[in-house]
Formats: sequence, structure tokens, C-alpha cells
Amino acid sequence: MADEEEDPTVSDHLCSNPLFSSLPRFEEENEEIGGGAEGGQGKRKRLFSKELRCMMYGFGDDQNPYTESVDILEDLVIEFITEMTHKAMSIGRQGRVQVEDIVFLIRKDPRKFARVKDLLTMNEELKRARKAFDEANYGS
Repeated sequence: MADEEEDPTVSDHLCSNPLFSSLPRFEEENEEIGGGAEGGQGKRKRLFSKELRCMMYGFGDDQNPYTESVDILEDLVIEFITEMTHKAMSIGRQGRVQVEDIVFLIRKDPRKFARVKDLLTMNEELKRARKAFDEANYGS
């Protein structure tokens, strides 16, 4: 979707995330942006540009998507995370975000709920495997 010419440094590298190891790596974007939709917040660092580019490519976008598309998607992601965090802080223990609060907030969205449940189950399995590995190697 972006320029037809490819920067050789972009296609020569692979993303460091194992889920995207077969995808080309994109240049690091530490660009600072102006207020935009947030108003006059000044400049902030783009936090998820590299991961979003890899995800966009994995879902069928161009190998090097438009920066504006990545920026809009990042704004949406940050807005979602911010809203969920504020909501989670207002329920349960005031001022603290706990896993149970996030699960409670997404309970009515079946796709998100199933994904969170899978990730939490996988996290528990990894903890048990690490513990068993440590006990086998170091005896406890």
C-alpha cells in the first residue's frame, strides 16, 4: 500500500517476536507526534508501531503500511487500553487494576473473554512448567 520501492533494510530483517518470525522486520519508529485527537498533549513516543506493522502485514496489509494507518491504529489501541484501565480502577479495589477486574469488564464480549481465558490458562501452565523444570534442575 505504501511506496512501491522497498527499503532493503526493511525486508532483510525479521520481526523479533516469535509469532511473526516469518514476517519482514520494519524499521524502528520512535517518531514523536503532535497532539492529534488527544488535543494539546504535546509530543509522545509511538509505543507499538513495530508490532502493529507486523500485525497489519500478518492480517493482509501491505508489507510496509502507511505510517498514518499505523498511527491511527495505535491511537485506537492506546485509547482502548486507557479506557479499560480507568474502568478497571473504578471497580473492585479502588485505584488498583487486577486481572479479575479486566475479566469482569470483558465478560460480555465472547471473543475477548475466550482469548483472555486462553492466555490466563497458558500463563498458569507456563508457571507450572517452569516450577517443575526448576525443581528438576536445582532440586528443591
